[in-house]
Amino acid sequence: MSEDGARTGPNGRVIGGRYRLIERIGSGGMGTVWRAADELVGREVAVKQPRLPGDPEDAAHQRAANRLYREARAAARVEHPAAVAIHDVVVEDTLPWIVMELVRGESLHELLRRGPLEATEAARIGLAVLGALRAAHAVGIVHRDVKPANVLLGPPPLSNALKRGNPHRRVVLTDFGIAHIQGEESLTASGEFVGSLEFIAPERMSGRGAGPASDLWSLGVLLYAAVEGWSPFRRTTLESTLAAILAADPPEPKQAGPLGPLLLRLLVKDPDRRPGADEVGAVLEAVVEGWPVPVPSGGPAGEESQDASGLREFAEDSGTVRLRSEAAAREADEPAPEPTSEATEGTSGAEVTGPPTASGSQRRSWLLRPVPVAVLGVLLVAGTWFTTSSFLVDNDDGKVMNPVYTAPLAPASTPSPTDLTWTGHREEKLGAVLSVPSRYELLHRQGSPTDQPRLVIYEGDRISVRLTRWDKVSGPVRSQAGLHSSYWKLTDDRAATQYNDTGFQGYDAVLADTAYEDGDVPTRVMELFVKTDDGRLYALRVTMPKGTAREKEGTAVFKGARDRLEIE
Repeated sequence: MSEDGARTGPNGRVIGGRYRLIERIGSGGMGTVWRAADELVGREVAVKQPRLPGDPEDAAHQRAANRLYREARAAARVEHPAAVAIHDVVVEDTLPWIVMELVRGESLHELLRRGPLEATEAARIGLAVLGALRAAHAVGIVHRDVKPANVLLGPPPLSNALKRGNPHRRVVLTDFGIAHIQGEESLTASGEFVGSLEFIAPERMSGRGAGPASDLWSLGVLLYAAVEGWSPFRRTTLESTLAAILAADPPEPKQAGPLGPLLLRLLVKDPDRRPGADEVGAVLEAVVEGWPVPVPSGGPAGEESQDASGLREFAEDSGTVRLRSEAAAREADEPAPEPTSEATEGTSGAEVTGPPTASGSQRRSWLLRPVPVAVLGVLLVAGTWFTTSSFLVDNDDGKVMNPVYTAPLAPASTPSPTDLTWTGHREEKLGAVLSVPSRYELLHRQGSPTDQPRLVIYEGDRISVRLTRWDKVSGPVRSQAGLHSSYWKLTDDRAATQYNDTGFQGYDAVLADTAYEDGDVPTRVMELFVKTDDGRLYALRVTMPKGTAREKEGTAVFKGARDRLEIE
């Protein structure tokens, strides 16, 4: 490990006294990757420059630095032709710059922008990725971020090219930056997840940790996206993507051919019921070679044991987002990103082709504001509330294209809560009457008996009132309240919720009061959960900025809406 300081030369900055930076070839939430010249041995390499949030004294900054240190140590222990080779770690200003082999080519994510792959080619790529994962698992390392952006496709190895003109490109799995070394204490704080959301296994989302089966789940999502052209769990909002992972079954693949049964078995929610690496490898090899696919050793995938009925609010509220081809982009008058000629790290934090079309009201409110892309790359570390937020993408400079709302939290004059006048709205599809301040406007309404859940949102000035109904949930109301309130912990690991068991119109109920930070904005959420005798669950939620004049109004709105709520 080099410890030399950096210096600036006429041809660019030199790192560690030997690696001269030439050009940037990738950028994302966790860092920038440079093509560099190793002046000591005369070869080109890739150098990953860290990009960390906050002040160096901050706990979040230090956790991110620890992850980068661990990336180099973890990746260096993995020896496999499909695993990127780490050459050196250079410490600059207490942060590690990671020097690795330069893989010329493009990422699988970039390739899939031009359309899906044939099953045989997807299986070949999957077999190489599986080999790298098995090598990692053999030394106690779980990758935890297997996704198309972290799979690089380089030129074919010379030995392969000389064999009967084999044209197959080399496959390389990169970015062990969030790898977990089994047996070591986790460096992430409680409630903090890292990874790319739609590829994260459900057991990690529910707090059960990651194991080799989690990487196989991610491989299954990757292969599904490769053959179908779209991810089975990606939705247009963060919260709906999370819920789809936890609660939704993936649609049966239409273009996977012999890979189809394997994909569905890899995406079973229970990690103990997924096929093991040996079985996955046997099926992938059979598809590549054109052999009969082996019969599964386990039974068919059944219902998962996890009760995520309360998450149907988010699982079905938005359609899946498909990977777009260049032709489709041209039809929409939106140019598709040009594939890079050189790549070495899948550093993009969000793999989306553009923000979704807003439904409901055409105006963008603070409730519907974009989510910073860094949140996607490190997955909810900085904290942004899971609501109907639009995705946000990086431009080529790694900058956020649409800034987060930064206007003052409250206007100069704020109406007194005692001046509120109320209007009752009969929500037929919810079977309830919801009363809100008369000046509050309808923002969004959705749901039916076949489209769960049913919900309605009204909004004032930075205060929102939301009523949601699920037709059937299992478990006590307190467990449902805890399930929903756990989202705040995903958003902000310092979020605190207070619960109070109560009753409402003769039904069991729970009050929940949560304080958390939405980015840099202190936020308070007050909720009432009511479960009826026939299994319906109602949730009344009022969201407000904390520590401002609006908080006083928000608390009055919650109490008024609660006292006036009528459930049929």
